[in-house]
Amino acid sequence: MITMQTARLETASVRASGLGVITLCALTLAVCACSTAVHVDSTFPRPVVASLPIDVGVYYDESLRQYAFAKAADANSVAWNIEIGPAHVRFFDQLFRPVFDNLVHVDSLQSGSSVRPVSVVMKPSIDEYTLQTPGDTTTEFYVVEIRYKLAFYTPSGDFIQGWSFSGQGRSRSELFNTDESVHKATVAAMRDAAAWLVIELTKHPDFHTQIQAQQSDDGNSLEDHES
Repeated sequence: MITMQTARLETASVRASGLGVITLCALTLAVCACSTAVHVDSTFPRPVVASLPIDVGVYYDESLRQYAFAKAADANSVAWNIEIGPAHVRFFDQLFRPVFDNLVHVDSLQSGSSVRPVSVVMKPSIDEYTLQTPGDTTTEFYVVEIRYKLAFYTPSGDFIQGWSFSGQGRSRSELFNTDESVHKATVAAMRDAAAWLVIELTKHPDFHTQIQAQQSDDGNSLEDHES
């Protein structure tokens, strides 16, 4: 009798364990199946600045144009797929055009393919995108930080200098749905970075000295070639 009761208990235990495993697998599959896709698309304020008398080329490579942030699901958050590349092309265009007298797109770091000669070529890039959800921070905010690099080249493709900068934004989770909260935090981070960059582009003395020297060299080279 004792043996039969023991066997029944063991059988029940095995069944319970099996159901537990099945339930756990089902929950795991459900979590993995949940994925939030965010396509960032926004307009940005036009900087109110006096434009610099410089002809500038800007090069957007494919890594910037196609940039997307992907994060697998974990205990604190669902999976994420956040497309920010196309928005950054518009973002940098809207940022750079008021700053310089003339801005043209070039398809390589050697700007010979541009319609109009330029004095410098800029190449912006996204170094890192990080997302923290309320589950990560134990707060009520989604927090986004974007780290950037901006490199300057001569029209022949020689490196001049590079800047690193970043922007941070956050959005309260209770005010918006999940994807809208992340969208707003991302746009806020982009605008935060833009504020710093506009100041540096318009007031950085070393940058102006180097670019003006490069522009003078280009003008002298053109005169020598024509003579």
